[in-house]
Amino acid sequence: MNFRIRFLKALQETQITELCAASRSTRFIVFLLFTAAAFLILAASPLLAQKPPSSGHPNTSPPPPPPPKLPTDSFDQNQLLYGGKGVVTSPQNPDDIACFLPPLNRVLLPTVSSANLQAPAKAKKEYSAACASLKDQKYDAAEDHLRKALKQGSHFPAAWVTLGQILAARQRSDEARAACSQALSADPGYLLPYLCLTDIAARSEAWEEALQLSGRALDLEPAHDFVAYGYNAAAYLNLHKLPEAEKSALRALEIDKNNADPRVHFLLAQIYEAKRDFVNEAAQLREYLKFADSADAAMVNQVLADLEKRLKN
Repeated sequence: MNFRIRFLKALQETQITELCAASRSTRFIVFLLFTAAAFLILAASPLLAQKPPSSGHPNTSPPPPPPPKLPTDSFDQNQLLYGGKGVVTSPQNPDDIACFLPPLNRVLLPTVSSANLQAPAKAKKEYSAACASLKDQKYDAAEDHLRKALKQGSHFPAAWVTLGQILAARQRSDEARAACSQALSADPGYLLPYLCLTDIAARSEAWEEALQLSGRALDLEPAHDFVAYGYNAAAYLNLHKLPEAEKSALRALEIDKNNADPRVHFLLAQIYEAKRDFVNEAAQLREYLKFADSADAAMVNQVLADLEKRLKN
């Protein structure tokens, strides 16, 4: 049975069990009811739930989740690409004021963008306020502060990237792409605009574009950027280039020795499933289970149990 189908089957079985537990939160039950293709809506729901920005976008409710798309979409791959369930901001460098959403907040930059350092003081003040709002999960306020920062100084790539991430999480893809492209124009040597654009391409399943952009990011920083290697592996997998996908995923794990993003183990399990290397698939699922939360663990354990039965036969 295909990895994606097994995982969705485990998801449905877990749903039945968990719906019987009245003590579970509504959010968790909704999480179980969502199909594989709907993970992004859940991950972005705190951002989507807030009022629209002042630019006049209508305040519409998120659309109902679409049916799962197999084999081009899966719960595990979406979770890898779109980051964790929470929103976290983190400085990337002691000398930089930048803050980003997952997974870009995990990227360690060896240098600071000179364009960020040269941003006007008023722009930096608004950007710092945006970061504080993100930390408090006040996304409307964060977006307002970012737009004010960019009015004070339009050549401020970190502000464009953070704005692009917020817009992408709110499913405003065209605006997000434009914002991240502005960051690239402000500093063509800055790594994060490439990752921002890669993320948008991956959300749209534009895998050739995601491959090209992640490759450009790796040209800039081949030694430390495990996030780019993760995107690169996902793109190769979806383009059915399995040796290349495995190589990039293994390189991501080699760099990320502390498992800052253990979901790459999950992606690598999917690659081994496609290669019909079930022994290594099971090994990667066991690695992922060391870090998975309770919701993911229940489902992955069922997939792993099914896989281990097959290995014994």
